[in-house]
Amino acid sequence: MRRTFCQEPAPRANLFSTGFGGSLHADSRAVSGSNRMVERESDPAGSRGVKAVPRPGDAAGRTGSARRPIVSAIGAAFRLGERSVFPGFSWTFRRGEQWGILGANGSGKSLLADGIAGRLPLAAGLLRYHFRPPAGLTHEESIGHLSFEDRRADVREAVVQSRWNSLEEDGSVLVRDFLAYDHVMDVNPFEVRATDEPARRQFARSREEAVAWLRLAAFLGRTLISLSNGERQRVQLARALCHPLRMLVLDEPFTGLDTAARAELTELLDRLMEGGLPMLLVTTRVEDLPSRLSHLLWVENGRVAAMGSRARVKAQVATALRTTAPRRPKSDPTLPRGIRVPPPAGEPGSELVRMRGVTVAYGSHTILRDLSWEVRAGESWALLGPNGSGKTTLLSLILGDNPQVYRNEVSVLGRPRGSGESIWEIKRGLGWVSPELQTHFDDSLSCLDAVVSGFFDTVGVFEEPGSRRRTAARGWLERFSLSAVAHEPMSSLSAGGQRMVLLARALVKRPRLLILDEPCQGLDASHRAGFLAALDDLMAGDGVTAIYVTHRVEEIPRAIRRVLRLERGAATAGWLPPR
Repeated sequence: MRRTFCQEPAPRANLFSTGFGGSLHADSRAVSGSNRMVERESDPAGSRGVKAVPRPGDAAGRTGSARRPIVSAIGAAFRLGERSVFPGFSWTFRRGEQWGILGANGSGKSLLADGIAGRLPLAAGLLRYHFRPPAGLTHEESIGHLSFEDRRADVREAVVQSRWNSLEEDGSVLVRDFLAYDHVMDVNPFEVRATDEPARRQFARSREEAVAWLRLAAFLGRTLISLSNGERQRVQLARALCHPLRMLVLDEPFTGLDTAARAELTELLDRLMEGGLPMLLVTTRVEDLPSRLSHLLWVENGRVAAMGSRARVKAQVATALRTTAPRRPKSDPTLPRGIRVPPPAGEPGSELVRMRGVTVAYGSHTILRDLSWEVRAGESWALLGPNGSGKTTLLSLILGDNPQVYRNEVSVLGRPRGSGESIWEIKRGLGWVSPELQTHFDDSLSCLDAVVSGFFDTVGVFEEPGSRRRTAARGWLERFSLSAVAHEPMSSLSAGGQRMVLLARALVKRPRLLILDEPCQGLDASHRAGFLAALDDLMAGDGVTAIYVTHRVEEIPRAIRRVLRLERGAATAGWLPPR
């Protein structure tokens, strides 16, 4: 069981030319070649010893450079806690190829990408990197990686409300500092080292180009936690592109991006791949695959079920890639009698949200301007707009997380905000799912306890919920096909699986108003269809009222007809066409 690093001749300056003059990924420094490779062995505990061995087949390896391998695995398996995953994995990523990993929620897509990138220890077999890393970096450090867990790590210590408080306080990390050389390269200020001025100059050029291409100049003076989900995604990608890369792994990179941003990112990724940067892209959505991805790995239940050319794999798994009809539960998971919660929608037409002349601004930056809006029981709304248009800000006023609610005229569930009401009184009638909630949620909770916590609007269960509430929670887990993981920690689930648990948590108490901020983010086709069907049933059959935020209009439930569009601080109300 070993991981090996096969050193190739020093890369040319335009090896990973991107269309930006090659500076984003080129490593033009001369590196002395040697007929050696570094071999690392993995013991059962995951620790590694290091020894130098002759490089086999060196002469043969210098022929056919266009087909040279970049990464290869032979009979590999990766260690995840006490078990191994992807046993017998054999695969070769060659120059000129670009790969994607597809699969359903919980199939193991992200685990496979982590293993290939060296983020999981080897449990068996061989993993080889056939490239020379930039000077001073390991092979793993020269593989860029962007995933939900990476984004979560940057803000994990903060609470949800910190996003809004940080806009009014000092001390949070600024975007320009997050993208600074010392921060990105993890430079120890107390370390005595040779001059790195050439590397800093190269980094500065890469940073300038990445910031320009991703349109981040306006965000450099803002705090990282104050950014919207989509804005933070773009900053994270810029950070990855600042780094001297030999390969880039992107796990659901289109998550949270609006239509224009997705198109721009697709163009950028195509340019990077056209310039020769090897890329491994993980997604549940076949429609998100950039055109230049040439090969696919299809993952099922912790194994690679198919691999090969894009066309061949898509043909092999065509049925699985199509949206399937949602599975109906044996019985609808309604609340048992004896549990006291607010009625599903209040009196017909009763006012759930009222805003009058609402303005939210931070310094010279106005997010919402003179907005007036009403939401009445039985009248569900889609809330649409590009990244940074103020959608999540508007929701934060309803949820009570934003202190500027007290500067404005806002009523929620018939109670004016600032009238002495408890935030818990408000939240008792609200259900909520968002990327921010998932980012900050305690994923050490069991899935069942996470759903039960929805009755109390807490992160955790701090009082005995009783058998009736647990029965209701199990019913919602069953509805989303999660019964088998009821007693497993949320951390054992994929990001998409965690999202489904939080959806069940939001629905378990049948709230008067359901606030769904990109609820289908990270869900595969089957689970999206099942969730949207369940939501349509709740709105059309049970009279539940929802505010639904999405960047993909095809995901708006059919029961929603009203739409509020936000752009540049202004709001426009209208109707959605029949679907």
